[in-house]
Amino acid sequence: MKFILHSIALLGLVASTGSVLGDVAPPPSRFEKQSGNAIVQVPEESAPQPEARKEADFLESVKAGVQITELGCMRAAFAFDPNAAEFETRVTEAFSDADFRVFSKGTVFEERPEPAALQKIGAERYADLIIYTRVSGREKPALGRQKLVEAEATVQVYNPLSEELLVSQTVRKDGERNVDEVVAVRTAFESAIDEAIKGAIIKTLEKAHKILVHEAQLKGVEDHQHLLEIMEYTAKLKGVYHVRQISYDKSTGLAVIEIIGAPQTESFWRAYLEKLPRRENWIIDVKHIKIVPNKALRQKNPDWMSSDK
Repeated sequence: MKFILHSIALLGLVASTGSVLGDVAPPPSRFEKQSGNAIVQVPEESAPQPEARKEADFLESVKAGVQITELGCMRAAFAFDPNAAEFETRVTEAFSDADFRVFSKGTVFEERPEPAALQKIGAERYADLIIYTRVSGREKPALGRQKLVEAEATVQVYNPLSEELLVSQTVRKDGERNVDEVVAVRTAFESAIDEAIKGAIIKTLEKAHKILVHEAQLKGVEDHQHLLEIMEYTAKLKGVYHVRQISYDKSTGLAVIEIIGAPQTESFWRAYLEKLPRRENWIIDVKHIKIVPNKALRQKNPDWMSSDK
């Protein structure tokens, strides 16, 4: 319970972490501006490898084919100040429950991180969003032996590629009056963090409205140049905001890329695949194409989706 030691020291004092940025109006999101002019991200040779991707069963028996799968909402990595770090599970579970793809292990910063530091985390974790949480507290007038603590929590969401602040949500909440100062601090911190997370998620979903991560597995890609041409073609599609190479195995011709953009109909993806850059030995027949929608997410958010009948 390291946070208790931090927090008890705060009683009667303003937190030593410095002034807290208030709830500010975020700048316009870059996502819509990037539609049809998406970022193409190819990993550097020294970059860490993302999680392994198993070849889709559909592709195992063919030399050339494509499977596109809706994975879910964007991938989030997390950063915390020392007080908020003890509530990591609380924060990550809330974003996971909202269908974000979550890295469970966060990074703790003693000082407020610069955007470049968050960008580094994003590159290392192949993350689309960085969630930074901080919390501080102060003691309010006691009632006899009953202590009361007010906590201030801030949750900020960054785009690691652009270092853009997308969302900032700050909340102040009182905890429970209690003779036990640990309980007084903990209940205040939990209440403020929960409320700040709730507001940040709502704002983030508004910013990232109708944006999903799609995994495209392409079997039979001839070489790195062929893959780059495919990614550059994909980046020009309306509604696509980011194209990221995950892996490429030249021996098998299997390439895996992530396409971040609006959910689309099966007919959209089939039209897209028909115009992919071809090679003499890479001709994709209709029977070698498979589209896998995220049915649970589509049912949960019917207004997000456009689907074929």
